[in-house]
Amino acid sequence: MTSVVLATTAALGAAAMFGLASALQHREAGQVEPTLHPGLLLSLVKRPLWVLGSVADVGAVGLQAVALGLGSVALVQTLLVAGLPLAVLLSAVLARRGLHQHEVVGLVLCSSGLALLGPALASTPSSHTPSRADAVVAGVVLTTIVLALLAVRGRARFGGMLAGLASGATIGAGSVLLAVCAHRFPDWSELLGSWALYAAVVVGGLGLLLAQVAFQSGDLGAPLAALSVAEPVVSVVLAVTVLHEALPRSGAGLAAAAAGTVLSVAGVLALCRADTPVVLSA
Repeated sequence: MTSVVLATTAALGAAAMFGLASALQHREAGQVEPTLHPGLLLSLVKRPLWVLGSVADVGAVGLQAVALGLGSVALVQTLLVAGLPLAVLLSAVLARRGLHQHEVVGLVLCSSGLALLGPALASTPSSHTPSRADAVVAGVVLTTIVLALLAVRGRARFGGMLAGLASGATIGAGSVLLAVCAHRFPDWSELLGSWALYAAVVVGGLGLLLAQVAFQSGDLGAPLAALSVAEPVVSVVLAVTVLHEALPRSGAGLAAAAAGTVLSVAGVLALCRADTPVVLSA
């Protein structure tokens, strides 16, 4: 039980830092020329607020790794959704405004959903020994999906959402790789000899690039909602199929997980309404 409490605490800390990073990176990504080229990161690294957001990202990944080393992927990745309501609150405070009605509704729905999901997923056993055959198949399928999303992102109306989905899927895959690395951390020779470490670096860097592309679409609402939903869904699916992590099997556990998922997704959609984008004040 102590490990679950520590995992929950670390995951919520990571969520807070991810929320701060998203807000800062969205603000700065919108100030440079839109592109899918890696040179985008070179342009952004010259902007102090983006660098600050990246520092928050690094701290968040560190806390996420700690959480993944103590708890299941399903628990940790679900709790990271809390970064979105925290970003909304931060935006309102820095913009010196009150919360809009739908933001209050979104905060209540997200909080209620996470309150149901946390206990339902905390008791599930976790395994971090990946099946290489399953990992290859999952990698091919996920790569195909991400490339397809990027290929059609040029549609003005849905470009930000599609890029957000691609980013969330990529970051979700990176989170599963991070979980594998977290369980090898005490043994440096095993960690450095693991393919998961180098794959996590590549996938994580790609996810960061795609997130900036999504943030350049204009309002933060649609891409961040897509990213916030896609990341935990992809990571939980990969955890079940590749790491063979178990989900709740009891009737009560399944009911709580289902209700929590519905409430959380509804909360994310409410928080990311396009008419009030989550951005920092000038």
